[in-house]
Amino acid sequence: MADLRIDIISDLVCPWCYLGYSRLKQAIDQLGEDYKIDIRWQPFELHPDIPLSGADRDGYLSEKFGSQEKLNEVNHALQHVGKEAGIEFNFSEKDRVPNTKLTHQFMLAASKASLATPFALALFYAYFTNGEDIGTLAVLKKTALETGLQVEDIEYATSDKAKRLTEKKLQHLRQMDIQSVPTYVINDKYMLHGAHDPESFLKVLHDIAAKEIQ
Repeated sequence: MADLRIDIISDLVCPWCYLGYSRLKQAIDQLGEDYKIDIRWQPFELHPDIPLSGADRDGYLSEKFGSQEKLNEVNHALQHVGKEAGIEFNFSEKDRVPNTKLTHQFMLAASKASLATPFALALFYAYFTNGEDIGTLAVLKKTALETGLQVEDIEYATSDKAKRLTEKKLQHLRQMDIQSVPTYVINDKYMLHGAHDPESFLKVLHDIAAKEIQ
């Protein structure tokens, strides 16, 4: 039996984090019963400069990418690779880029309730497929309840304690000098960056497991 703890450092508005988890899950499904996998989600702010009210997606990202045309190219490329992974990326001029601090506080509450992965996937789907603003309290509450979180979990997510702990986690990861997501830290020793294909993930997990049981 090989035990692998995988810390997924991500932001819920990162399309490659969504793709990365989908591909990682395909690899994990091929590992078989001899592997015990413990996935934990860690926070990252892809757009730390975003105001709490969020920003218009087209305007904000077209400036980051250099032009609306370049952003359109990125959108089309994401839609293509998304189809291969069974993910439907929908983009419209009404989309917002949220500030995700509160989103990460809800993820912290979901982790305490052992619902982090279902909640993360629900948020990815809400944002990228349904075009919902996952930085708003209303959307976060609705998604949390639909995922199985309880009222007390939501109260914790909006508490000062959750806010402090989330900021502490963000600060710790900044000190690790992580510049991009998704980033995966396996068994606190091995770091992998990017949304690799399932075969690459599978090889990495096999190789690390072999080292760990020596």
